[in-house]
Amino acid sequence: GPLLLFMLASVARRSLGARVAAPRAASVSSRRILSTAISYDDSDAEWEASFIKATEHVSSNASHAESAASMRALLRSGVLRHTDLRDNPDRFFKAHRLLARHAVEHGPGFWIRFTVHYNLCFGTVLAVGSDAQVDGLDAIQEAGELGCFALTEKLAGVQSGLLVQTTADYDDKTGEFVLNTPTVGAQKNWISQGFTADKAVVLADLTVGGERRGPHAFLMNLRSNGELVKGVSVGDMGIKTTGNDLDNAWIGFDHVRVPRTSAS
Repeated sequence: GPLLLFMLASVARRSLGARVAAPRAASVSSRRILSTAISYDDSDAEWEASFIKATEHVSSNASHAESAASMRALLRSGVLRHTDLRDNPDRFFKAHRLLARHAVEHGPGFWIRFTVHYNLCFGTVLAVGSDAQVDGLDAIQEAGELGCFALTEKLAGVQSGLLVQTTADYDDKTGEFVLNTPTVGAQKNWISQGFTADKAVVLADLTVGGERRGPHAFLMNLRSNGELVKGVSVGDMGIKTTGNDLDNAWIGFDHVRVPRTSAS
């Protein structure tokens, strides 16, 4: 939709700017990934073979947990980095085409899981996130942490993105944002990979000093060491007509505190 196109355009603008600006030094975690993973720059054919091998075990018969584990393994392999959307877009979108080619056999579940993670969640971070959030993407990849994009809400319907009832109130005493879903209708709904994700980009209506500032994006933890963060609740949306290896969830927030640095 328009939001995703905006994100990709923003990343493209950053990429164009990077071509004329001095490159930033690679972070320590970046160097670790580059030193431990196979070098995929030697040839496109070598990289393509590596990506196919990393995804050959994908199956539409997998459980939510098994499919999520496959996604975590793909992340840890380093075959496709979060920042390839900005730094190597040809490779990034070729990975999508390779997965789409096998979607008929494997079903759409894993392909959707893949695009939600790389495009919607962390593509948003690349497009509008802070420098610190972007610098943290390598550590997220090394840990194999999954991300989701929490935009749609139960009562928003076709106004999803325009109508946002999830709230984020800034507490100036602690420097934190407090996230709430004040009603059942405000809960995030049909969030792909939301039942297994560790992190989320959450759209919430921001209030600062009693003044509403409109919808803002927050990068936050849903889980810590595999356990849901205090105040976060999730539920499985149930069986679908297809793609049941992909989990879809509703997500609620009850006075969930996130640091100021979570704001994009």
